[in-house]
Amino acid sequence: MSIEITALSKSFGDFPAVNNVNLKVETGEMVAFLGPSGSGKTTLLRIIAGLEFADSGNIFFSGEDVSEKSANERKAGFVFQSYALFNHMTIFENIAFGLRVVPRNKRLSKQEIRECVLSLLDTIQLSGLENRFPVQLSGGQRQRVAFARALAVKPRVLLLDEPFGALDAKVRRELRAWLSEFHNKTQLTSLFVTHDQEEAFEVANRVVIIHNGTIQQIGYPDEVRSKPANSFIHDFLALDI
Repeated sequence: MSIEITALSKSFGDFPAVNNVNLKVETGEMVAFLGPSGSGKTTLLRIIAGLEFADSGNIFFSGEDVSEKSANERKAGFVFQSYALFNHMTIFENIAFGLRVVPRNKRLSKQEIRECVLSLLDTIQLSGLENRFPVQLSGGQRQRVAFARALAVKPRVLLLDEPFGALDAKVRRELRAWLSEFHNKTQLTSLFVTHDQEEAFEVANRVVIIHNGTIQQIGYPDEVRSKPANSFIHDFLALDI
């Protein structure tokens, strides 16, 4: 699914969190939103998800204007930095949650839900752990469960907000490799927010650098590093060119 954003703006009081953003994401791309804290990355992602609404502008999913649609109607899978798992539920129940709250007339059967969850556990390489609770898993394993829960509802797009921010460096590297492999297999259109340059340049097909709510540059990792569009990007990336 492609995503097109046109003239998107959002302010909180007098603060312009997102300022006249225009962006086209092709079907199957993995795009990183990179920038310092407070630059507007997460607000932009939440507007795309339908968790926030813009003051002006439009969002199109494969040509369909979803600007006024709810998060549920947009069918975007969202993965948070904090995992947001239910600690009183098993891993199986966490992944199945989104499938069980679907209206009865559209809900999968119990057997279909079970098959879906077990398949996802295999995808995230956690088969056999379905009866454990989140507290019994490592941070990296919990984040993979969060991925599986987002994928269970068959999202049209996957949105990741600092997905590895709560993990140590070694686990971050392992999950980055896992995410790259997963994306190569599924080709699910994905956007992720990060302030980690190494993460953005390693995982993403293209990088969108944001500062003060405005897109400063869009490009392929090598392009952005070799040809920074302005002095902010040069300084932010600490380039020696």
